[in-house]
Amino acid sequence: MSRNKTVILSEAIEVGGKQITEVIIRRSTVGDEEDAMQQAIQIKRARNAVTVEMCLMSRLTRLPYDAIRNMCGPDYAALRMALNELNGGSPEEENPMTDGTAENDLPD
Repeated sequence: MSRNKTVILSEAIEVGGKQITEVIIRRSTVGDEEDAMQQAIQIKRARNAVTVEMCLMSRLTRLPYDAIRNMCGPDYAALRMALNELNGGSPEEENPMTDGTAENDLPD
């Protein structure tokens, strides 16, 4: 399984005065998720799940948080999809009869 994936952006983003049209994202680790949460705590937005996810994307792409924040929705969705593929799955593959919580995954 590949550890990296290149995402072609539909809209360029500016990073360090340069226009970026493609982004390389790598697989995540549990440590990356822990570090992303810590970053969200530092910016006082740890209760916002999107902020935590953007912090994770920033780590995995090596792009500044603000660059991730300024991406258009479709490009951010493409990053999410790429990360799901790299990590071996996607949310769409979950059982549609549950909401993903352990209590609702138990048989009746």
